[in-house]
Formats: sequence, C-alpha cells, structure tokens
Amino acid sequence: MDTERTTEALQRCVLDPGESTERVWVGPESVTVRTTRLRYLARPAQWAVADAEWVADAVRVVAARQPMFVIHGLLLTASGGTLHLNRPEVMADLGRRVGAGLDPLAYAELLGELYSAWEIDGPVVHPFSVTEGVRAGWLVHDPDHFTRVLAVPDAPAVTPPTFVPGPDGGWTLRFFSHNHYLLEIRSAVDVYRWTVTGGPDRAATWVRETVAERVERPLP
Repeated sequence: MDTERTTEALQRCVLDPGESTERVWVGPESVTVRTTRLRYLARPAQWAVADAEWVADAVRVVAARQPMFVIHGLLLTASGGTLHLNRPEVMADLGRRVGAGLDPLAYAELLGELYSAWEIDGPVVHPFSVTEGVRAGWLVHDPDHFTRVLAVPDAPAVTPPTFVPGPDGGWTLRFFSHNHYLLEIRSAVDVYRWTVTGGPDRAATWVRETVAERVERPLP
C-alpha cells in the first residue's frame, strides 16, 4: 500500500471540513490518523476491485469512536487519481467501467458494503460496522448464505447475482445484500434487493429495496 498517497487521500477526502489532524502513524500496510473528533485506520481492502489493472490500491478506512465504526472506501488509481466511493456521484461514475475493466460482482460487492447504511442518498454515505474489523455489509453470493454462514433461519429467500448485457452496450445487474448490526442482546440483519443499470456512456443508477428488516440471529 502506498502509505503516502493513502495519508493524503484520507485527509483530503474522508475528513470533514475543518477537522484538524492531531497525529499520524504510518506502518508498512496501514495509516492511522487521529483528529480532534475521531481515529481513522486505513488498511488494504479485501475487495475484488483491488485486482483490477487500473487500481493501484483499494483502501478500507474505519472512522472509529467507540462504539461507532463508520466505513469509507478509497480507490487509488494507477493513473494517480483518487475515488472516494462513499460519494454516490463517484460510485455512479465508477459504473461506467463495469464490463470494461471492472467485474460486475466487484461493483456489487462495493455497493453491498459501502451502501449498506439506512440512508444512501449522500452527499456522503456512512455505513456502520459492528466492530473495526467486520464489514458493514455483504454481497449475497448464493441462496444458502444465511443458513450456512450467518445462521439466520428466518431470512427471506434470495437469489444469486445476475448480470445481463444489453444490445446497445448497456447492462443490468441484480443482486441481494445485507448489513449486520447489534440489538440490545442479539444481532440482526436487514436484507436488500438491488437493481443497477448502466453502460460505458452513462453513469450507473440503482434502486435498493428493503425486503427484510431486523431479522434476528439466534443466540449461540
């Protein structure tokens, strides 16, 4: 990870205007910035988009002030640019690359985590994670995801993601995602159904429908 670029991108894109930096720690694969409000930890993101040739670094930033953890996504491009993916206009423009240097499921994975918040209109979306190291949201890859991985027996039926190219170069991507959060003594998930459309000549647009709320996970 290019820690110098990451530090600059974090301070310029993620910090709120007027939020001053108090201290910066830089490690081989991490950057920590402490401000007057929060502590920000940036590390390489385990997203599929990191494997794209045009991406130099995919960075997951956790803005922490316990018990709250807010996730931000940064892409540092090979050409020197920076994309703050929590900004809907940036994510929409990124959709132009789908099918042309960006795998559709990699795009769906980013939406599944970074747009897992209850409010996703922006100008900056703030998805919450239950801990510093846990994702804020997940793309559902297969129908057995809840019963096999999350053990949520009352979750609604889901289907695998589908990607349908159109004759004019456009495309439609459909998938399910879920978040995960804590209740007083249990945890729960919300389940979302997505329909995303786009093409190389236009920014992507999406519709997210809530198909289940507060589906509780059983106590261990």
